[in-house]
Amino acid sequence: MAGLRLFSLTGFRMEYGVMKQIFLMLLLMILAGGCERSLDSGNVGFEAPDEIPVPTALKIYHLADGIELKWQISDSDIVAHFNIYYSDQEDSEFVYWDSAHGFTKTITTLNTGQTYYFRVAAVDTNDVEGAGSTTISSQIGVTSIVINNNDVFTNSTDVSVSYVYPVTPLLVKITENSDLSDAVWQNFRQPGIFELSDGDGVKYLYALLRFNDGSESSVSVSDSIILDTRASIDSTYFVADSSVLLAGDTVYFYIDAGEPKGEGYVFFTGLSQLTLYDDGNDGDAVADDGIYSRRYVVPINLEIDEGVVTGRFTDAAGNSADDTPSASRINIAIPPEPISLQTIAESSSQIRLSWSAVEPGSFDFSSYRIYRETSPGVTESSELIANITSRTTLGYTDSDLNDNQLYVYRVYAYSADGLITQSEESSATTIVNTPPSAVTLAVGLIDELTISISWTENIDDDFESYQIYRGNTADVTDLTGQRLTAINDQQQTSFTDVRFDALDTYYYVIYVYDRQGLKSSKSNVESTP
Repeated sequence: MAGLRLFSLTGFRMEYGVMKQIFLMLLLMILAGGCERSLDSGNVGFEAPDEIPVPTALKIYHLADGIELKWQISDSDIVAHFNIYYSDQEDSEFVYWDSAHGFTKTITTLNTGQTYYFRVAAVDTNDVEGAGSTTISSQIGVTSIVINNNDVFTNSTDVSVSYVYPVTPLLVKITENSDLSDAVWQNFRQPGIFELSDGDGVKYLYALLRFNDGSESSVSVSDSIILDTRASIDSTYFVADSSVLLAGDTVYFYIDAGEPKGEGYVFFTGLSQLTLYDDGNDGDAVADDGIYSRRYVVPINLEIDEGVVTGRFTDAAGNSADDTPSASRINIAIPPEPISLQTIAESSSQIRLSWSAVEPGSFDFSSYRIYRETSPGVTESSELIANITSRTTLGYTDSDLNDNQLYVYRVYAYSADGLITQSEESSATTIVNTPPSAVTLAVGLIDELTISISWTENIDDDFESYQIYRGNTADVTDLTGQRLTAINDQQQTSFTDVRFDALDTYYYVIYVYDRQGLKSSKSNVESTP
């Protein structure tokens, strides 16, 4: 066949088998007997293309967020890249997914719970694709392990291991070493049992799974648990404001166990069990510090003499510590009868308190303590305003108060051994404040440079100070003048000023301030003669 030429179909991708058949047909036509011209084999300008190898050992490895495909190839010299095909049904047509230049491909955009089928084909440097690999499949899903149903602690070295997996596993490797170097494949069991290494502390388990569809987990999955095989109480103690407690008193109980997340208790005569906390609430200062505590208010009619407070503790792993008593003893007494209290507002800044005396012999008197609030609910945690040590002192004036303000009081009577009785709450509202009365000012000369300033006395009961201002004009005020002094002695009614030149003329004015910060109208303005 004279003038016969070989050609290629640009842009047309043919599988290697089809191309090979076409090549053989052309060769047979050339060699057929009907051709008048001979073909010099030395002049043939082409050779049969190398057979494109088929990927083998295709395998699926499960990742946390997808899968990883891996394969092998017998001859990679003529391979430019690989095409990955998939189908979501076993008998459906495969669809091109993506390409890869290496021997692995990570795929993350897959639907959890769906089974996918994959093939891989090699593509040579002429962009010709070879035959596809064997089809493999696997279901997509999460792989993980759970120790003891997600418990944080265990007091046993034998733990159960539950597995979460997308495909039923056949084999498992599990160990405490992250590189799994000491692990061997073993038959899968759900749940499994693993013996942790000795020694309290955090224990980590790492596992690889091999599934019945031939896939594996790509990286080890892990979980941790704290092994804790013993519990102890370092100390049991309590803190109170008095050595002898009364009804309504507050006492704080503590056990120092050295580890959080457990259960702590104390008990003593009259109290079978009091739960303590390590969560930062109800008297516990710091959450999760291993010190369990509780604020406890003594109830009425409870009396204990030299009681032993005992601590009890069970840790989060279930270990029980030995009961541990406190070094000190608790004493709770029934108090004497309460005292009566009356309050009367005397001015805008003062309230007078009076109360009944503690009867001689009722207990060994130590002091009266007066506590104050601006709303009902006065306790020993309120503001302490007076501590009176004389039993026969039955009155007190509370001063420097705000005007038109409610004040609530309670008086506690203490004994030398800590016993107290307390009054009921009593309250009064201070009188509405008005500005102080102004004074009358007079100015004279002691000599040419020394100026005598005097004024009438202010007699208000909430007096705070006289404040004297000096200026160079007759309209001097506290805003335009220079303040010379503030005098807190209400009975002091004179002051001496000095000028530098006998020809200087100064103007003076005085304001009176009360304890609430109100000021009087200004006095008359007087100048130097």
